[in-house]
Amino acid sequence: FVPGPSIHTGLYATFLEVKKRVPEDSALLTWWDYGYAITDATGLATFHDGGAQTSPKTYFIARGLIGSDPEELYDITQYLATKGNRGISENNTSPEALLAAVRNPKLKPWNPIYLFFTADMTGKYGAISKLGSWDIVNGGSKPRGYQNLACNKITNEEMSCRGAKIDLKAGKINNQVPLKRLVFIRDGQVLREQKFGHAQGYTLQLLVSGQRIVEVQLIDDVVFRSNYNQMFLLGRYDRELFEETYNAFPFSRLYRVKF
Repeated sequence: FVPGPSIHTGLYATFLEVKKRVPEDSALLTWWDYGYAITDATGLATFHDGGAQTSPKTYFIARGLIGSDPEELYDITQYLATKGNRGISENNTSPEALLAAVRNPKLKPWNPIYLFFTADMTGKYGAISKLGSWDIVNGGSKPRGYQNLACNKITNEEMSCRGAKIDLKAGKINNQVPLKRLVFIRDGQVLREQKFGHAQGYTLQLLVSGQRIVEVQLIDDVVFRSNYNQMFLLGRYDRELFEETYNAFPFSRLYRVKF
């Protein structure tokens, strides 16, 4: 007997809710850590789980999550759903040939396919991005992630956080690092977005529950634009490609892929 990863009960409850909302022949594209637990709770197939995380699929799933192009995430999902690891090894004659195959899937999945985002992926984003940003032509990767700031005082003009004083008028951290935007998020929707006049810079995402700010995230522009951040945290997605089926923010979020 191997106990599963400790999963927040609020998150686990959403697994059971997902089961009620999707056809039983569906497959879920999610991150692998909870693959077994999700299959166990829902009876649904996942694209990879703890036993399969070293497969080439993992690279492409990670690439789709951290990339900023929803069409790439859509293509990857379609390719993995129809061709899987076998298709990857068949087309892996060169990095270019493999990417071209994945970006031009020929078959439509038989069964309904869903993207299932879970809150733990925010903390694991660094690991996901280390895998997904791997340069399959030249090697090397550029991992990025979410930095949580501990802030004790927030006014309209400034925020005092551990190691960071943030000027909300000038859009500067510690008077030197530029902020590009400030985003308030409630229930996985953007309440308000304030842009500062900097072409480059970081994004501050403030997660609001009721009237309280419960989390402050500092991210760079690449993370801000990622499919994961846009779809899970901001509720922004391409309606031609995806349909939101279930929003259980801050725990999880489910999208149907429109094939």
